[in-house]
Amino acid sequence: MCNKDFLGKVISGEKELLPMESISMVDVPNYDELSVSNLWPHLKNDPNFMMHFPDEMPKGRLPARDYFFNVMNTGMGDYLQKLIKHATL
Repeated sequence: MCNKDFLGKVISGEKELLPMESISMVDVPNYDELSVSNLWPHLKNDPNFMMHFPDEMPKGRLPARDYFFNVMNTGMGDYLQKLIKHATL
């Protein structure tokens, strides 16, 4: 998720990088309900979540699944755990 435009915004303070030691890693099951394509449209409007992603993605591209869910778990762990629990029922 790191390109020159994103790094420029990190340097200017508009975006931020998460230190590796602060990331809460998660292993999310591969269910349709828990796909990046289903969750991205809802989360791309959340300014706190988007602090860790570029403002624009290349056409037809989504964030990497592992990165997306690790950032989500770090900032919205309770919400993600509820989504996983609901999807596995």
